[in-house]
Amino acid sequence: MPHYRFIAVDDRGRKLRGSREASSEAALGVTLRQEGQWLAEARVARSASEGSARRKSGRRASQRVLEQFFLSLSLQLKAGVNVVAALTFCLEPGAPESFRAVHADVLDRVKAGTCLSEAMSFHPRTFSVVVVNLLKAGEASGRLGEVCDEIRRHFDWSERLTGDVKQALIYPVALLVAAASFFFVVFTFFIPRFTGVLKELGVPLPGLTRAMIQVSEFVLNHYGLVAFAVLAPPLAMVAGIRQSPAMAAWVDGVKLRLPLVGRILWQTALCRVVHNLATLYRAGIPLLDALKLCEPLVANRLIRQSIQKVQEGVASGRTLHDSMAQTALFPPMVVQMAALGEATGTLDEALYSVANYYDVIVPRTIKKLFTLFEPLIILVLLAVVGTIVLSVFLPIASALGSSS
Repeated sequence: MPHYRFIAVDDRGRKLRGSREASSEAALGVTLRQEGQWLAEARVARSASEGSARRKSGRRASQRVLEQFFLSLSLQLKAGVNVVAALTFCLEPGAPESFRAVHADVLDRVKAGTCLSEAMSFHPRTFSVVVVNLLKAGEASGRLGEVCDEIRRHFDWSERLTGDVKQALIYPVALLVAAASFFFVVFTFFIPRFTGVLKELGVPLPGLTRAMIQVSEFVLNHYGLVAFAVLAPPLAMVAGIRQSPAMAAWVDGVKLRLPLVGRILWQTALCRVVHNLATLYRAGIPLLDALKLCEPLVANRLIRQSIQKVQEGVASGRTLHDSMAQTALFPPMVVQMAALGEATGTLDEALYSVANYYDVIVPRTIKKLFTLFEPLIILVLLAVVGTIVLSVFLPIASALGSSS
């Protein structure tokens, strides 16, 4: 039950301050009037238990935990179990402690009479705005169990997409880390010792070998400057993006124009928009509200602007597919499917068909990109390693030749 801090006025006009639990602000006013006081101001105060729950829920719950949570919740609600009982028995034994704190707080609020969507809205790091609005639509339409199942499928889709991206990134990232470690060892350990041997032999050094020695000495003597040169540009870009909206928009535009990478970013954003729009619309949220909820789900600002243009078109009375056609975000196939869905009254099914198409295309495109990227990394590594080996071999060959 919420805990209120309030200011009340008694019959003599004196201001009285206090705090009290009540199911709502109106209920608090009724209670105070029975005591001869009139409520002037009230605000919800964070109780100690709520503060503890918020501190424990600082970390986001994993998508797997949320998927299992909403799966259990949907099965019980569709079987006719009430919300309190479903919440009581829907938590898995192995759930993280941080999520257990959130679950306990949500359960207490629902027992006190708060609706499920409102109870979850107190934990925005665990339950996003999209999830809360889906639950509101489910509560309003009497389809809470079906909506929980929609949320479960949404988390399943998001986890699969994230998993495909991570799987494609594992080998290239491991290769780059290994290459960076190799170069660090070569320039800080191997070449300095090799240089000492060459100086003792008094062998004339070719230009390539001298260049490698100079690079090694520079890295050893100015490692702070080298680290700054590597880290400063990305950090400066991050700071510029946060401080300047114009620079942030420019960087987002550059990302979309990158060869292959830009196409993947565009397809991933399009997949996310269409999938969430279909989920929200199927749950009963009006189309314009669903578009507004989809906008913050995309990080790229240029793509957000395209979604805003679609919102403006729908708000002005145009159909969804006409509004989509006015932007560069949605390709003709998506526009055509939206038009078919609007004409037949199956817009959610049409959008899901598009989302399923991109569920297949996006992982395939990502794998294709890294299939091309991996040989490129290997060729660069071979060229660099070959240069280092050659710089070592040339003075040795010169020494052998002079001794014979």
